[in-house]
Amino acid sequence: EGLVAFRMARSRPNDEKKWLVKGESAIQRYQTWTTHSEWNFENKFLLLEAESLFSQCNYDSAEKKYIASIESARRHKFIHEQGLALDLLASLYKLRGDSDKETECLEGAYGCYETWGAHGLLSHIRDE
Repeated sequence: EGLVAFRMARSRPNDEKKWLVKGESAIQRYQTWTTHSEWNFENKFLLLEAESLFSQCNYDSAEKKYIASIESARRHKFIHEQGLALDLLASLYKLRGDSDKETECLEGAYGCYETWGAHGLLSHIRDE
């Protein structure tokens, strides 16, 4: 719900406030859950924070949260969520016009998805 809410906030300016509220609500839930199980929820919480910051055009802080989420997912062996965070960070670099970092993140995401065995997703990425 949180990731979708932040994506909707960026793509629908007329409803931005509504979607940001939903996203922030998800952040609060994940923050609570992280206190109970950092292993399971830390990377997700950090990713939601990154998306919130991205949605507020706070790109430098968002970048740091994406990187923290990627590292947390890697440490906790959530390879698919590491791929997702890399994929979303690539979107930030694309917006900034940093094609080298964008490509690096997309290649990293592709590798994570490949390791995870997400062959359908890999086909979709290759077709784009």
